[in-house]
Amino acid sequence: MTGPDGTKARGWWKFTAVAGPSSLKLDDGFADEHGSPVIEMGSAHMAVAIDNTGGGTRMSVTTTFESAEQMEKMLAMGMEEGISQAMGQIDAILAG
Repeated sequence: MTGPDGTKARGWWKFTAVAGPSSLKLDDGFADEHGSPVIEMGSAHMAVAIDNTGGGTRMSVTTTFESAEQMEKMLAMGMEEGISQAMGQIDAILAG
């Protein structure tokens, strides 16, 4: 992924549970330029739930970090903004 400032961020996902079409769980981490995990950055666990609301669909994503320090580091690196930008594109992609 290329950020707004031109920096490249690489990552990996390891799916730990898939219960389609309603949920999935995965481990998420940073990768180097060769796609290998950057162990010292640790990983986070994500749980995605997809629910029918009667008039549409709601997707909830919960991220659990290894520690408060890891979460603070990810927030300082722009994780919140990156997720907001990525999630903000979903409706348009699905409509297309």
